[in-house]
Amino acid sequence: MHKICAINIRPEDKESIEYIKKIIQLLIDKGLTVLLPEYTVLKEADLSHYIADQHTFVAQPDIIFSIGGDGTLLHTARLFAGTGKPIFGINKGRLGFLTEFMPEEAIGYLDIIIRKNYEKTERDMLELIQIRDKKEIARISLLNDVAISRGTFSRPIVIHLEIDGKYLNSFSGDGLIIATSTGSTAYSLSAGGPIITPTIKDILLIMPICPHTLATRPLIIPGSSKLKVTIGSKFGNTIMTIDGHESINITGDDEIYFSETDKKAILIAHPHKNFYEILKQKFNWGSNAFA
Repeated sequence: MHKICAINIRPEDKESIEYIKKIIQLLIDKGLTVLLPEYTVLKEADLSHYIADQHTFVAQPDIIFSIGGDGTLLHTARLFAGTGKPIFGINKGRLGFLTEFMPEEAIGYLDIIIRKNYEKTERDMLELIQIRDKKEIARISLLNDVAISRGTFSRPIVIHLEIDGKYLNSFSGDGLIIATSTGSTAYSLSAGGPIITPTIKDILLIMPICPHTLATRPLIIPGSSKLKVTIGSKFGNTIMTIDGHESINITGDDEIYFSETDKKAILIAHPHKNFYEILKQKFNWGSNAFA
């Protein structure tokens, strides 16, 4: 039985406060200790009693509640990457590819979740390392994708890609997406990329953004591949966006390395939905529109 629960939300999410208070009271009534992050919105809601420092918030809980949209769950997955702690995603957002439980039904599943009577899915994560002047300036684990784009410039950028130490191609266009199978339904999907079942392991998706040649196509490669990205364009303001949440500036001399990591995201699976049911619901597949 779970004993300590951490609840993570979007830092400015005032709309979910009443729901969070309801969840907290239900968890306390069931004998759990609740930990909250150090967010101003939670302090203003008189929830300071449950707020923990960053180390305690990450180290102590044995189950994590992510209340918000897929972006909140992505942030939660990064925060708890490699801890092996299961994440219960409650959808207060829109799409909900990752947050499978709706708010009211989640309450109905609390007893099951607390008693560990659930199935888990393990999702691959990706690690990037940014090198500048031969020094590591960033090392980040992520669940969905990395998008390298031209920022505010209207001109195309050129991105050089090496795989396993061998030069593959120079992509000219709006940018390049490198995604896990979980990330195939994020930015890559909007850019015209394929949908990949997220439980497929050990693959990476390379998705050019608006390429300036018809010969450039999406590419799926083994997850064990080692990628190196450099920018061929000399103008500045090139950015790298992590899981659609964090943006990092890139200079023309930076080297960006991508590889799989032993860290995994552990998600609690909905007992009555699978990925294909979610696809049908979100995209209105299987309707009678063409009958």
